[in-house]
Amino acid sequence: MIKLTRRTLLVGTSAVTMAGMVSFRAMAASRTYHALLVACTEYPALPQRNWLIGPKNDAGLVHEYLLKNVPDPVRFAPENVTLLAKDVPGAKGLPTHAAIKAALADLAAKVQRDDFVYLHLSGHGAQQPQRAKGDETDGLDEIFLPVDIEKWINRDAGVPNALVDNEIGDALDAIRNKGAFVWAVFDCCHSGTATRAVEVDDELERKVEFADLVGGNEAERAAAIKAYDEVTSAAGSRGVDDNGTRKPAFNLTPTGGEPITKGKLVAFYAAQTVETTPEMPLPKGTADAPRFGLFTFTILSKLAENPNVTYRQLGQAVLQQYSADSRTRPTPLFEGELDARVFGTDKTDGVMQWPVVIKDGEATIGAGLLHRLTPGSKLAILPSALSPLSDAVGYLEVQSAKNLESRVKPVEFDKKPALKVADIPANAYARVAEIAVDYKLVVARPAATKGLEKETALVNSVLDELATAKETGFNIELVEPGKSAELRFAVMRENAVPGAAKDATDKPALWFLPASGDVTLKDGSKPPLIIIHMDDRQKLVEATTRNLRTIFRATGLSRLAAASDYKPEDVDVQFQVKRRDKDGLEPLQASVVPRVWPGDEVHVLAKNSSDLLVDINVLYVGSDYSITHIVAERLAPQATLEEGLLAFTDTSFGMERMIAVLTEAPPESEKEDLGFLAQDGVASATRGTGSSGFSDMLTDLGMAPATRSVMRLADKSGPKGAVMIFPMETVPRV
Repeated sequence: MIKLTRRTLLVGTSAVTMAGMVSFRAMAASRTYHALLVACTEYPALPQRNWLIGPKNDAGLVHEYLLKNVPDPVRFAPENVTLLAKDVPGAKGLPTHAAIKAALADLAAKVQRDDFVYLHLSGHGAQQPQRAKGDETDGLDEIFLPVDIEKWINRDAGVPNALVDNEIGDALDAIRNKGAFVWAVFDCCHSGTATRAVEVDDELERKVEFADLVGGNEAERAAAIKAYDEVTSAAGSRGVDDNGTRKPAFNLTPTGGEPITKGKLVAFYAAQTVETTPEMPLPKGTADAPRFGLFTFTILSKLAENPNVTYRQLGQAVLQQYSADSRTRPTPLFEGELDARVFGTDKTDGVMQWPVVIKDGEATIGAGLLHRLTPGSKLAILPSALSPLSDAVGYLEVQSAKNLESRVKPVEFDKKPALKVADIPANAYARVAEIAVDYKLVVARPAATKGLEKETALVNSVLDELATAKETGFNIELVEPGKSAELRFAVMRENAVPGAAKDATDKPALWFLPASGDVTLKDGSKPPLIIIHMDDRQKLVEATTRNLRTIFRATGLSRLAAASDYKPEDVDVQFQVKRRDKDGLEPLQASVVPRVWPGDEVHVLAKNSSDLLVDINVLYVGSDYSITHIVAERLAPQATLEEGLLAFTDTSFGMERMIAVLTEAPPESEKEDLGFLAQDGVASATRGTGSSGFSDMLTDLGMAPATRSVMRLADKSGPKGAVMIFPMETVPRV
């Protein structure tokens, strides 16, 4: 684990910038912040296997965050936060269709111009054949399922008591017509086609099969399912439009002009319409952690770390965290007024610090696991919120942490003695001094496969050997099958995978699968695998070692991106896509996952508007975990880099990433060149303590860092660095 200390990072933020704050505070004082939180867990009309656990935890966490942790001067008064859920403190009723519609109508009736409305829906979504000819190009209505849904009987009625996409859009329009700003978060999914090759005990997909929604007798059920299958099979490439752009689940944002008086809208979706989204115990690695929706928890975690971001930056941070967690699916979507700031805050220097609360001889702070604080995290004790770090009178260490609160105690650190709790100054603040980057790769063993018991035993013996081996180039932690992990192993034959080609091999193979355990053979993608030869154990050891080393290095860059808090406002990096059959360049947004095809090109435009030297490295991480180092340039102040980088080929398909690494360059230093990180990918066919700076941490990445070390930034000469990820999905041309 590598820790980034913030001592140098926060030099220059000793005083919070006040420019523009007066106007924002005046607006915040005059505007009312409203919220409607909907959590659907138990569905009496559905089989209990479709019941959920996480939504009520989502709602409880969001409720607590809005009431206690939003940045000052934003304020959600308890009377303006409506919570519809079962068995959640503060809930005002069950999330039935009528209750949700009434709450939305109540908001539309009472909001005023410039008010803010936050809407959060957690639960099941689904799709049904469109009830009447309308604007759905795929013939399907996306729906959200309140707890009182009933069985689908006929196409005219649809799923009784379901909230249809147009119904939600109309309700939000009524609110926006009053001039209020709406941010809607949908932590639900509507369909899913991926095949899960291994069971994941700790994860539950928020997914309902259409067959579970259908009522009637056997003949009526069969007819309904047939009608649904006919619509979905005729829909073509579901989830994307004619231009290959991902489609959101609900048609909420306008395609044309709107009245200037209408309030703006931002919508966050946990998954595209053909994906599922999971709930799981979070934070990872925390004993007895409750289940949360991955999307909800990640949004709040990123927002807790930096509340003064735009919606686009927040979406980018969510995608980077998914990448750091080796999540290739689902693909969250973000649309609307994304360049507005979350909750309408003004742009300020984000400082992770909180008042120290002393009660009954114990010290606590209003931050916790969501802020990446864990037992052992160090915080500086400062006399005031505006104090520079050089004024630190001592340090605190986190003893225990909840999601939004930590118990801390004074410790000896950085040559300063431990204070007594009674000696902590009144009105003191605790400011983060270190943040951990955990490079350890958690790997789940393969479950026993009928008929392949000997092969599975061989694989497990190899994994035991590699987990304790020295100088392998990776660090892994083995967990049992089905437990929370970033990489999963499966032992199976390729011809046993749904969708396998007719010539797929029947030879036993070791498969390297993502955290979800999904395996897909469509769109040209295929997980890495190694053929198992029972008479050649050493060959399996060597091949597994190579693959793990490659995966470890590729995923390490993503972990660093999620942890990096250096946001170079004066260095702008834009990637642009040139389509093979079109003129002009399309911007590649870090908050969007576009689809690209062989023959498309990527160009970069980078401008250094700062007065510092900045090194930029561009790398491309393929779906096969290959790393291609494309460019290394030093940008002088006001310099620009503009050039074509690469053209996509048909050598690999799947979720891939363009990565920009920015490093401040001290005068007369050598240019940062990350060419040493380049590596070939892993085969997907049946062929066989203490870094002292950001640059050293990158070097460590190429050499498999220790799972726990410290990056010190106390000296001003230590250059800061940032890793920016731009995800994309490569697919074959049809």
